[in-house]
Amino acid sequence: MRQVGKGAQLKDQERLFLSLAEQLTRPFLTVSRLSELAVASDSGTTLEHWQTVRAIADSSLRLVESYALSLRVQGKITPLQLEAVTVSSLLYDTAERLVPFARQYGVGVELDTGPRVQPVIADRVVLQSAFESLGQVFVLAQAEAEERTPVHLMAHRSRHGAVAGLYSGSAQLGVDSLRRARLVQGAARQPLPQLVDGPAAGVFVADSLLQSLEARLHVARYHKLSGLAATLQPSAQLQLM
Repeated sequence: MRQVGKGAQLKDQERLFLSLAEQLTRPFLTVSRLSELAVASDSGTTLEHWQTVRAIADSSLRLVESYALSLRVQGKITPLQLEAVTVSSLLYDTAERLVPFARQYGVGVELDTGPRVQPVIADRVVLQSAFESLGQVFVLAQAEAEERTPVHLMAHRSRHGAVAGLYSGSAQLGVDSLRRARLVQGAARQPLPQLVDGPAAGVFVADSLLQSLEARLHVARYHKLSGLAATLQPSAQLQLM
């Protein structure tokens, strides 16, 4: 008798919601526990607990908002707002939003963008939502790693355009989240090298948002770091400047 593959009886959207729920379970459990501690603790630690609650809750809500944005963009409910986007400033803003979340898990966030990375034409909100969703997955993966290393937001020039993404130096990486994300999407691809641990919801959201900009996540290596990145195309006008 042929065995049914794990999760094969679930529809694409059901697999996505399951993955999203799995990724959000830990942050919300942490929020619940810290809320209890904040109520029970003295004034010296109450503020710290509530700051942690806020950082985790804000990041979790932004993941849900990013997923909703991907659906609105795909369904052409929300049109893309294309503009010239400076990749270095975009990654800087993304890192600023990731730092409070990463701090709660004892994970560092570092930024490294090449000085000659050209601006690209993109929807800034869509692009930042994609990289932040991806960043949350990398932070959670490092929180579970035997040896924690910083999460790097990096960009550099290539002959195909501006390559921007998230990277880690950890060798203790778990399941292939990019492949899992595309299975959730109903578009299974050949197995890729194992990169990040934990649920794939954030990777799915990032990949979905980037596809709306005619870009796709791909496995990448840069400066001896492994990661997931997208190649963003500058406009012809900007290349002439």
